[in-house]
Amino acid sequence: MTHPTDELAAYSIGALEEREAEIVAAHVRTCEECRAEVEAYQETAWRLAEAVAGEPPSRMRAAVVERARAARPVRGRTVLSGWAELFRRPIPAFVPAALVLALVVSLAAYAGSRRDADRFAAAVAGVASGRVVSLAPSAELAQARGVLVQPPNGAPYLILDIPAAPPGKTWEAWVIRGEQPIAAGLSDGSGVAILTLTIPLRSGDVVAITLERAGGTGLPTSNPVLTGKST
Repeated sequence: MTHPTDELAAYSIGALEEREAEIVAAHVRTCEECRAEVEAYQETAWRLAEAVAGEPPSRMRAAVVERARAARPVRGRTVLSGWAELFRRPIPAFVPAALVLALVVSLAAYAGSRRDADRFAAAVAGVASGRVVSLAPSAELAQARGVLVQPPNGAPYLILDIPAAPPGKTWEAWVIRGEQPIAAGLSDGSGVAILTLTIPLRSGDVVAITLERAGGTGLPTSNPVLTGKST
């Protein structure tokens, strides 16, 4: 079953176009997992609404009420827009347009990061053989995750879950031998990525990831966001 994961956050607050909303609604009615996500998103939206509680403009309330009355039943129940669902709850509150946009962006980002976390876990679990060493994230990028995989045969590689590098930048891997850093590969870091190291590892070598200019550099110019020691 294909889940409309990317659309659930926007659907939960009525930010989808009508046709898209109908497609997602049809799926949500039959999918317990997606229905639970929508309910969680709506609860988050409502908590934000309560935090900025205020009387909505009269024209907005009238429009919502009129639209709710005109909503057509689907399979025995009425499907309302996200705004109408909000006004069904008995407190005078509304979500400003800017807050709706911020909510959609933040929830979509959350959903994307969760999917990346699932893919990262699956990639690590799929390592067939070899030593797997966790990489420690820095305080500046605590959400970054990575492991060093040292297979019995073949080049060592990294499984990374880090944000995409900003424009003009790239994530660069380093093998630090003693006090000497050696450039060992580049990655744009968009979601879960595999980075094969170009330098053979020795026991005790430190592997690090730093943010560098596009194309890489001869020496690190920023603090590592992930580090780990080979075995």
